[in-house]
Amino acid sequence: MLFQINPSFTKKNQLKIVLSKNILNNNLKLCFSLVYSIQSIDGAKITKQIGRYYELKIKKHTILIKLQVPKIGSYNKSCGPEGAFLINKKNENEKLYVNELLFEKIIKKPKYPDLKIEKNFVPIIPEPLKYIIKKDLSDITNKYFKLINGEDIFNNTKKLISNLNISFTKSKGFPIYFLEKDLAYDEYSLKILKHKILIFYKSYGGKFYAIMTLIQIIYYYKNRIPLCEIYDKPKYTWRGMHLDCARQFYSIKEIEKLLDYMALFKMNRFHWHLTDNEAWRIEIKNYPELTDIGGYRGYNMKIPPFYGSGFNQYGGFYKKQDVKKLIKYAKKYNIEIMPEIDLPAHSWTLLQIMPELRDKNSNIISEDIGSYKNNTIDPSLEKTKKFLKNLLEEICEIFTFDTIHVGLDERPKNSWKGSPSINEFMKKNKINSQEEFQDYYMNYLIDIIKSKNKRTAAWNEAAVSPHIDHAVGGSAGNIDRSCLIFAWENSDVARDVTNKNFETILCPGEKTYFDMAHNNSTEERGLSWASTIEVKDIFNWIPEEQLNNKNLIKGIQAQLWSETITKKEYFDEMINPRLATLSEIAWKGRSMRSWNSYRNCLFNVTNMLKKFGWTHHLF
Repeated sequence: MLFQINPSFTKKNQLKIVLSKNILNNNLKLCFSLVYSIQSIDGAKITKQIGRYYELKIKKHTILIKLQVPKIGSYNKSCGPEGAFLINKKNENEKLYVNELLFEKIIKKPKYPDLKIEKNFVPIIPEPLKYIIKKDLSDITNKYFKLINGEDIFNNTKKLISNLNISFTKSKGFPIYFLEKDLAYDEYSLKILKHKILIFYKSYGGKFYAIMTLIQIIYYYKNRIPLCEIYDKPKYTWRGMHLDCARQFYSIKEIEKLLDYMALFKMNRFHWHLTDNEAWRIEIKNYPELTDIGGYRGYNMKIPPFYGSGFNQYGGFYKKQDVKKLIKYAKKYNIEIMPEIDLPAHSWTLLQIMPELRDKNSNIISEDIGSYKNNTIDPSLEKTKKFLKNLLEEICEIFTFDTIHVGLDERPKNSWKGSPSINEFMKKNKINSQEEFQDYYMNYLIDIIKSKNKRTAAWNEAAVSPHIDHAVGGSAGNIDRSCLIFAWENSDVARDVTNKNFETILCPGEKTYFDMAHNNSTEERGLSWASTIEVKDIFNWIPEEQLNNKNLIKGIQAQLWSETITKKEYFDEMINPRLATLSEIAWKGRSMRSWNSYRNCLFNVTNMLKKFGWTHHLF
């Protein structure tokens, strides 16, 4: 028997689900996940809720749901029921067809203006610091290039250039000479002459980035490239991209595709978000159950089907050999991989597997912004301390990069208040507030990671009070200043963090969160709690505006959180071409060209990216 549901948003902004009559007649249970929490419901009763996964006992053919209201006041295609399925009396899955999500009040996509063609735009992203492009041309008809003193580049760029029909060889072709010179890290100069190309470098990064510039030139000019002189170096040492692999699982091959993209635009840090409320994705030798259980979810499993994964088992995890493979792959592109283990909150899945990490005598039910209850571990317990030490020491051994991210975002403000163990520990150690206790916890982690000769990184709540009002705990201001802080909540938070003398990565939600919708159209996908972000908004961003201690800004990073990536086909348009555009800001600090000139370049680049399998959003 075929069952159907018809979801839509009414003119009053209610989520309406109309069920085929045979659903009610057969006494079936409707299950699905949402990206916004349910505030009230009519026509059904919630029988189970974990986070934003719901199971409903159906009472009427039409269910009306009031959700959290987005910042923009309207919903889009990401906001309907995802991964919906029906369960019968025997606890079996029934076949369900979910019709397209409709809107009674349609908000159309904006019309992007026609491109004003410029003949002399510079076809390189990010734009080099200095350049002279001449009218004289050099003939490279067969696109063969002989690399001299470039064995490492020859080996490490084969895959990238194969997509563009460019061939690097050791024996024939237009000569490219790599010449060592006293330059800074990642700095390079490039000279295209009539019969040869000269690349001056000091570090491998300089060598590699010169080639990334060159292949964009070759792609645009085809067989006759202009003689030119380019001198280039980055403003920031950290030019990052974050990917949430907890809410959705991405294969190593899918992550490699993202690293290819990053390499083309000189991004050099991959922030790998490996744990959260919904999953545990990294293999840990001492705790195999973390991935055996926490790597998968589905109906009637320990971890339910969050964010659209549906009835059947879904997920995966990364074995140590997977991590080693990806680290090796990234290093070819001058990219370092920083892991994130998101603690002490965002730990719902961890606590289903290891409930002993929370005080069982706690008399408080805390709830985070994602509607997860009691998702915070208890650092006063000896079992928790042992776990943290074992975990972080192993993470430090697995990952070669010198920085480990420990999360510390969105801890519910009352998460530790009901614990007798924590209250006793605070009294014994003269700790007077939850904020001071958080600082104690954070310094404990920093000491573990320092003992392995690595640095700790965390989200901004580790260093300052929260800047977004959603009942979140913060810092008393007493953590080790060696901690690298990721300023995410909004653009103001970086000022407070740097004023406290922390080195800072700028990643404000309203400019760098690529899970945000591009605009308020009902046809778009994505969230909007921070903003909506068009490509032009990123291009116009001046990140260090109104900051005092600019010397403490070490870089810029984009984020893709994966709650709305319920199908992998949505991935490309959320990233591309927003990440290419952010690379210009991360390399230069701000773009110095006109929007039209940059847009010409971006059209060229998005065509190039099609050869790497990337689709893109309009801009």
